[in-house]
Amino acid sequence: MEERIIDGDMRITYDYNETDYDSVSDNLYEYNVRATKGLLKKPEKDIHLFLKDESDHVVGGIFCETFSYCLYIDVFWIADDYRNKGYGKVMLTEAERIGKEMGCTFSHTSTFTYQSPDFYKRMGYEVFGILDDYPEGIKQFFLKKKL
Repeated sequence: MEERIIDGDMRITYDYNETDYDSVSDNLYEYNVRATKGLLKKPEKDIHLFLKDESDHVVGGIFCETFSYCLYIDVFWIADDYRNKGYGKVMLTEAERIGKEMGCTFSHTSTFTYQSPDFYKRMGYEVFGILDDYPEGIKQFFLKKKL
């Protein structure tokens, strides 16, 4: 892919390394912390829970970030053989309990039609937005829940 010169020596490029990526991410985070007067850092502890079988193999996990007293469910997966057995409910309930204990007042996430919008609805989440511009009828649901 080509670079694009936009002004003198300034250019847009697809070429980057991990240091470049981290620089943008870290600077955005610091800007957001300043803009929220530190609220973004509250409670400043992420929640990562793993579901393991009797052989200690990971068969599921839920990864949540916390910021501005919000619990954000970023990644939630359970292996096919372990679905529909109540493990998802237990894991989500535990993540919410920990988040609430840390001071989070609400939780939110997004999921697609081919993932689990109905699961979240059964768990008390309400849809507050739908993005339906994907091909083949795929929709992305944005959901929230008071903790």
